[in-house]
Amino acid sequence: MDGIADTAPPRRRLPWWNALLFLATVGTTVLCGAEFAGWSGGGTGGIVLAGVSYAAAILAILLAHEMGHFLLARAWGVDATWPFFIPLPAGFGTLGALIKLRSGSPSRAAMLDIGAAGPIAGAVVAIPLYAWGLAHSRVHKVGSLVPSGPDSLLELVQTWSRGESLAGGGGGMIFGDSLVTAGLQWLVVGALPPGHDVIVHPVALAAWFGLFMTALNLIPIGQLDGGHVTYSWLGERNALRVSQVVSWGLFLAGIFVSFNWLVWWLLTRLVVGLRHPPAQEETPLGPGRQAVAILSLLLFLATFVPVPLRL
Repeated sequence: MDGIADTAPPRRRLPWWNALLFLATVGTTVLCGAEFAGWSGGGTGGIVLAGVSYAAAILAILLAHEMGHFLLARAWGVDATWPFFIPLPAGFGTLGALIKLRSGSPSRAAMLDIGAAGPIAGAVVAIPLYAWGLAHSRVHKVGSLVPSGPDSLLELVQTWSRGESLAGGGGGMIFGDSLVTAGLQWLVVGALPPGHDVIVHPVALAAWFGLFMTALNLIPIGQLDGGHVTYSWLGERNALRVSQVVSWGLFLAGIFVSFNWLVWWLLTRLVVGLRHPPAQEETPLGPGRQAVAILSLLLFLATFVPVPLRL
């Protein structure tokens, strides 16, 4: 019996932390979804009914994204954790999810497959959900929208120099559009009459967040998904050059376009880093995987939101 025990495979620990974080994220997304749906009473049952569609949509997108990474990592024999969901009892109800690779990538091909699978899988789920949410949204007359506060550092300085108020109009939160969301709105809702806007269904809001997270992950820097793609396609030295250029692009976007990109510039410089660690084997990609790399970067451009939020 001792000999049998010695040759048995090691037991994997149950992912208790992953399960608890997932359940916590279910709770926070249901609460935030109920708020987005305008819940105003009805006890716990009312909160769940009001928030469940939003929570189901956002969790489906995040789960598809992370399981894309996870399944391709396992297929390549790369040790990966189960997804860690990040609950947040405010805003969208979550900061997203992540997995951790506990072993190095065997090749650039493996790194591409693992890195690209997540955002592609998430977008495949998010795009039809956004279309469905738009089909169930309402077009309302809103009159003239009150101008928001400054979007960028440059606008802030210009507004201050003119002696104008730095506060926004207080008319709520306005979500920016990417090529994907603008195109879907045109297809599903059509051209809006002057003075009208779309009051989006919570499922559309969840899908907007999922597509926005897709774009953030596909920024071609360091060890973000987009960094995995550029490293796999271009190699370590050229990927570093791309990271440096994109990093300064984020900095300039924060000054001239939206404050949001200054936050991401700091995170990528101080937390993510610009370098990508090399794979064990450096053979360049074949034509098929080069096409996947190009598709992934086109997905980044299609989901990128120049000004994500206006208050």
